[in-house]
Amino acid sequence: NIIVDCLESNEAAARVKAKFDSISPKPVKAIIYTHNHTDHIFGSEIMAGNEQPDVYAHELTNYYIDRLVSVVLDGIERRSYRMFGTHLRGNGHVNCGIGPFLDAHDATTRSLLRPTITFKDSLMTVIEGIDIQLFHMPGETNDQIAVWLPKQKALLSGDNIYKSFPNLYTIRGTPYRDVREWANSLDKLRELQAEVLIPSHTQPIQGAKKIEQLLTDYADGIRFVHDQTIRYMNKGLTPDEIVELVQLPEHLQKNPHLQEFYGRVDWSVRSIFTGYFGWFDGNATTLLPSSPTQKAKNMAALVGGTTQLLDKAEEAFQEKNFQWALELSDHLLKLDANHQTAKDLRHECLLALGQQQANPNARNYYLSQALEVKGYDIVHKTPRPPSIVHKIPLASIFNSMGVRLASERCLDYNKKAVFRFTDTGEAWTVHIRNGVAEVKATAINEPDISVETTAIIWKEIAAKLRSPVAAIAKGEVKIEGGLGNFKEFMEMFEI
Repeated sequence: NIIVDCLESNEAAARVKAKFDSISPKPVKAIIYTHNHTDHIFGSEIMAGNEQPDVYAHELTNYYIDRLVSVVLDGIERRSYRMFGTHLRGNGHVNCGIGPFLDAHDATTRSLLRPTITFKDSLMTVIEGIDIQLFHMPGETNDQIAVWLPKQKALLSGDNIYKSFPNLYTIRGTPYRDVREWANSLDKLRELQAEVLIPSHTQPIQGAKKIEQLLTDYADGIRFVHDQTIRYMNKGLTPDEIVELVQLPEHLQKNPHLQEFYGRVDWSVRSIFTGYFGWFDGNATTLLPSSPTQKAKNMAALVGGTTQLLDKAEEAFQEKNFQWALELSDHLLKLDANHQTAKDLRHECLLALGQQQANPNARNYYLSQALEVKGYDIVHKTPRPPSIVHKIPLASIFNSMGVRLASERCLDYNKKAVFRFTDTGEAWTVHIRNGVAEVKATAINEPDISVETTAIIWKEIAAKLRSPVAAIAKGEVKIEGGLGNFKEFMEMFEI
């Protein structure tokens, strides 16, 4: 058996693997990741079972996995829980846009087999007698690949196509998705003349002519939004103005695979604008904007005070102008974060707006933030499993230290620490210098603090699987330069 993509958690993978084994209980000889997203990789040990299969992926996949699990994990996790409606219950949760639900939350576990065979542009191979061709097809991710079975004329396209308008921008947050490259990748897939198209999400499609037309329309939809956005950018319009003008042509609007059930055209327009021009919309008014707090004060002064501002917000809500009421609630809460009436109003606005959405991502985000207004903690911190922690490169851990530095704690602090790892031979220097952390993959001479341990122990300490105090007491971590100095140094970070 050869498995393409491995789901989002061990629990999700176990259900699928059981059904898979009932059809074909043969050994798993290979796993292929179409890309790095969590819902394609974090059930891999379960899917592999007792086997030790080769794991195929693009050469960039490991980089993006490490980026996800270290540098931006906290922000992405919070926004993902909102977007996928992870904590919505009952009638609150309807769908995730490209599937009924995401089975990844605080009660689930994850596993990860790292890629063992990677490639840059293409890879032609034979696995257990099956001809397989892997092609780099950047689109939803930069490491996206397509799996082509030439004898069967079957194309496994990853996440470059599914039954929805594509997520050219995702509200959970990602680097800019090069949408022009995405369209180009679809053109290349069309040239294969597949007779069976198997996306990683939503149902397969059969029939060469049907597939060719679908790939053409999908690429045209992406290309249309890209090109028309750029057209209006070149005319000097702002994103807010462009989203009112860019709408798919009627023949594309009618295509079932281009309904805005996962991605949205307006979100895509804003992302394309930012991808080319950055955050500044070109209007001098927004060049040096007032702070949110100052805007709130100005708005309250404009209407005669905070009481009048609340009256206007409640009036907007009664008129079912929920978006305006929500915006006014932002101003009220900037002036008084504990204003209970404003909180209650914001909660009701979020519920009302969420219930109006046909796009599940938007619906889930509104309804999840409504939970948070009521005090619900959307991210419950649970330790990452050792099987994943042990495979994180030390480079990822140290390179993330700069973004975890609490600068306000160390504006008058200047100390250097060297970390040496006896099992890998690696050494790292971290220099905290007046609110900035400089990190180098080398050991400097005469540091203020020296730390010696193994990579495994340090990874477990960083992931909060092991107590640093206990590790030092057992002699698993050796400190030179004073235990108090080491403790003070580490307290400069939010780890």
